[in-house]
Amino acid sequence: MGNKLLTTKEAADQLSIAAQTLYNWRHRRKGPDYVMVGGAPRYEQEAIDRFKNQNRVCLSRDAA
Repeated sequence: MGNKLLTTKEAADQLSIAAQTLYNWRHRRKGPDYVMVGGAPRYEQEAIDRFKNQNRVCLSRDAA
């Protein structure tokens, strides 16, 4: 049972960003982890989910 690899467009759609943004992030070594397959970047669903969780902003109503 393998982990489906997402294209740049599929990953960008899940993050609600432009595919160009992922390209820019790769160039700057930012963004979600990816793997190169046949010269093309591919994103594991787990990497997309982890990136979203790591960038979550929680607003606490209990702040002093």
